[in-house]
Amino acid sequence: MAATQLSTSTVTSEDGAVLELFTALGRASEQEKAAAGGVVVVHGSMVTAELYKELALRLAEALHAPVHVYNRRGRGGSSPQPADYSLSTEIADLAAVLERTQTEAVFGHNYGGCIALHAGRELEIGRLAVYDPIISFEGSIKAPWLREFEDSLAAGDEEKALAVLLRGLQTAGPVSKLPLPVLTVLNRIGSRMPIGKELSRLLPTGPAEIRAVVAADAEAKGFDELPLETLILAGGASPEYFADAAQKLDGVLPASDFDVLPKLAHDAPTRPAKALVDRLADFFAS
Repeated sequence: MAATQLSTSTVTSEDGAVLELFTALGRASEQEKAAAGGVVVVHGSMVTAELYKELALRLAEALHAPVHVYNRRGRGGSSPQPADYSLSTEIADLAAVLERTQTEAVFGHNYGGCIALHAGRELEIGRLAVYDPIISFEGSIKAPWLREFEDSLAAGDEEKALAVLLRGLQTAGPVSKLPLPVLTVLNRIGSRMPIGKELSRLLPTGPAEIRAVVAADAEAKGFDELPLETLILAGGASPEYFADAAQKLDGVLPASDFDVLPKLAHDAPTRPAKALVDRLADFFAS
């Protein structure tokens, strides 16, 4: 049974940017909600909060507590990415959302996981969970394909740009391994569909976010400042580099919990997969 409500509001970040916020309320009394706190979900790259609404609803129902997901900059009703965009922009935005919602628990997916992990070193986050975080340790992510991605976007060839991106990140399963010309043709066919049109619209937000991941490269041991209550998850069917990064991170944290969820792919939070929802509910409720 889904949560009873999904409300919409806005949050203003420290630089005046507006962030569109969606809140799912579980079936609980106001007193129970206040006692349980809540969770803020930070979505991935080149997608919107729309894909995470069902996750928010199911997690709110399981926790009997509010779950918030907001559109990061460049999406929906949120402000565009600024010219000086960096990971610091995202951390400041997350801080504003946490303050507005009075929440100390965070879940991040993909680039949202990168944001959440770096934010965990700076903000007052009490409980932190990530799934397939795209994060660079000691040069592990260099994105040599980024220039071709940007050049394709500049030339107006969005289908090729998406093909370069999918091959670079390997997040679309076996499709990601298709030859670039074949994948480009498939993208041209898919671009006629609503989801393809939405993805094409979001592609321009990609370069700055990918550059932010590369620029934020750090030593894994620097993350020993993360909350003691940290859950690091990777999908068993996700590209191996997600689990590799998660294991490096787990190795330096004194009390973290690392787990690979069998059969789950990189898109598990956007389906959302029951095994992931249950794992998150157990973690945030404990």
